[in-house]
Amino acid sequence: MGRLRRGALAATLIMFTVLLSGPPAVADSSRCTLSGCAGQARWVSYGEHLHVDDRLADGHSAVAVYWLEGGTGPFHVWNPNGNGSSVDHNLELGEGTWIYYYVCLGEYGLRMVLTSTCSSGVTDYA
Repeated sequence: MGRLRRGALAATLIMFTVLLSGPPAVADSSRCTLSGCAGQARWVSYGEHLHVDDRLADGHSAVAVYWLEGGTGPFHVWNPNGNGSSVDHNLELGEGTWIYYYVCLGEYGLRMVLTSTCSSGVTDYA
């Protein structure tokens, strides 16, 4: 009878641990530029893709600015292709590696980021 109680107690503890732990973490995120999401950056951890979307015909390009684990950066991913377009930047990062990024509007020809339009930053993982 003692073994049966210990087995039931162990099964109950495992069940509570699983229920309390919640769903597995998904390392996907996105950020929008200030004032209406004219530019959007989306991080997809599976395959390590940073997508940069231009979502408004405003004459500006969308640009994601990012740093990688170890503090390397900043790097830029520009989307100068106009409203409704998306650029897919495929990184090759090790599992669990972090990326910190934000998105802004900019002038592609001058490679000038309009810092007053930038979103807040986010850290995500491969």
